Amino acid sequence: MIEKTLLDEVYSMVAQGNLKVYRIWIANIVFSWRWWLSVALSIIPWVIWVKIRSRNNTPRLLFVGLVVVIVSSVLDNIGASYNLWHYDWNVLPLIPVHFPWDLTLFPVYVMTMLQFKPKINKYVKAITFAFISSFILEPLFSWLSMYDMVQWKYWYSFIIYIPLYLFYDYVYNSKMLKYQCD
Repeated sequence: MIEKTLLDEVYSMVAQGNLKVYRIWIANIVFSWRWWLSVALSIIPWVIWVKIRSRNNTPRLLFVGLVVVIVSSVLDNIGASYNLWHYDWNVLPLIPVHFPWDLTLFPVYVMTMLQFKPKINKYVKAITFAFISSFILEPLFSWLSMYDMVQWKYWYSFIIYIPLYLFYDYVYNSKMLKYQCD
């Protein structure tokens, strides 16, 4: 029963922390320019993608997009839970992941890369994806004070993004998915 008491204490502390985050969000974040930017980055890329997507490959692309959302959200939750990084201008206050990144920018970016220039070597695409994500987008979000790397380096992301993109490419090009969606 000691474990249950300790866990109850920890969950109570988490609930108190969430309440503090909510109060800060209400007082300082919601409707700020960074919040509006996050809202725009949550919607606009999807609108653009709908217009430029390959209609023949839409089911496959959306499936891969869903996989990207799941993987990036899980990894983001792990990183935020271990205080490797955090986001200060969330669209919603009680979700540690950054909506624009995990639910829009990352999946739309992956789907767009998979769709365009399909003949380019997947390793070149993976390195390009990792480079742009790690050394351009992450520093940009950091500069905008929307992403705070506590115990993280851009190189760590670069190394992780390469196999992630190769995994997404594998899923997109899997024979079973091609067969099901064609």
